[in-house]
Amino acid sequence: MDIILLIIISFAGSLGTFYCSKSFGWNPVRSSAGLSFIVALFLKIFPTLLSSYLTETVPVVFIGSTFVGMVSVRQTSSYFGIAFAAGIYSVIFLYSSQYFEGYGGALGTTACVSLLVILSSPYFKSDKKLRVGMRKVKYRFKRTETR
Repeated sequence: MDIILLIIISFAGSLGTFYCSKSFGWNPVRSSAGLSFIVALFLKIFPTLLSSYLTETVPVVFIGSTFVGMVSVRQTSSYFGIAFAAGIYSVIFLYSSQYFEGYGGALGTTACVSLLVILSSPYFKSDKKLRVGMRKVKYRFKRTETR
């Protein structure tokens, strides 16, 4: 039950941040900080509402998921993509968070990996795959050889 609640919190954090940023015109940092403050304040006022594990973990999962929602509207404007990235974030967080003990930026790194999976998905569907990038590398390599 705790895992399902944490996944729902992850969806709420990322979609809420993206919605506030897109609909209200807030910048992504303000959206993330405002929503994270509301969740942290709620759990500070009502600490016995959830179990001690959830009281400690929900703010961390929520703050990390707001990093997913901070993606630019120019990069993706799909709520489905944001929700899918939030799902990937929650799975990575739940099953690999013990490996990030003591490292700074673990939440941002996890959010970045989940967004990179979503943002690179069009390349997996493309028939060109990575050939376009390889052409650029070969062109630059030939330019440096002629100098």
